[in-house]
Amino acid sequence: MSSDQSRESRVLRLDRLKALLAERDYTTAADLAAELGVSTRTLHRDLALLREMGVPIEGDRGTGGGLHLESGWSLGRVHLNESEALGLLLSLTIAEKVGSPLLLDDLRSITRKVAAAFAPAQARRILALRRRILIGQTASVQVLASYTSPRAAVTKELLDSFTRCRTALVRYEDRHSAVTEREIEIQFLYYNMPVWYALTWDRLRDAIRSFRIDRIQDIQALSTEFRLRPPAPFLAAGEETARAM
Repeated sequence: MSSDQSRESRVLRLDRLKALLAERDYTTAADLAAELGVSTRTLHRDLALLREMGVPIEGDRGTGGGLHLESGWSLGRVHLNESEALGLLLSLTIAEKVGSPLLLDDLRSITRKVAAAFAPAQARRILALRRRILIGQTASVQVLASYTSPRAAVTKELLDSFTRCRTALVRYEDRHSAVTEREIEIQFLYYNMPVWYALTWDRLRDAIRSFRIDRIQDIQALSTEFRLRPPAPFLAAGEETARAM
C-alpha cells in the first residue's frame, strides 16, 4: 500500500472511530479494535490522534468503565455539497440579521465555524452574499392579508440564480393579477418578516424592479452571468417596495 493510500485509510478509520464513539454511551478499546479490524495498539494510537485533533475522549477505570465522548459533544464533520453549505450559511446569516436575542451568540459562533471550513475563495464569495441580504421591518397587515408561502421549486431556483449571479426568466403575477414574463438579475434579497422580495435589474425595462417572491409563478435560471450593480438605488427601493406590495 502506498503512503497516500495508507493515509487515506487512516483518515477513513478515524472517521469510523469517531462515529462509533458518538453512537455509544460507553465502549472498550478491545471492542473498538475488533470492529475496526486493527490491533489494540493501533487503536490506542488512533485514540491519541483524535485527542490531539480536539476530540474529547474520556476513559473511566474500574468495573463498568470504558471509553466515551465528553457529555454534550457532537461530531464536527458533516458532509455537505456546495449548494447545501451555501444554503446553510445563508439561513444562518438571515437568522443572525433578524436578531434573536436567545440565539444570537450561538448563531455567530456557528456561522464562523462553518465559514472557516471553506476555501478562501469560497469564504469571500459567502461574505459577498451576506452583504446582499437585507432585513427590513415586519410586513404590514395589508401585505400579510395577501401573503402565501412561496413554492419550494421557485425558491430553490431563485437562490441558485442569486448565489451564482445568473440571470433568470420569471413569470410573475402582480397585485392586480396581471401576469408578465421578465428576464431579471437578482441583485439583492429583501426580507420583511415573513415576506421575501427580490430586488432586481429588469433587463427588458432596463430599470430596477422588485418582485414579491410568493407571487413568482415560475422561474428558470439562465446561463448568462451578470455583474453586481451599485447598491444604493436597490437599498433605497427596499422599504418603499415592501410598503407598496
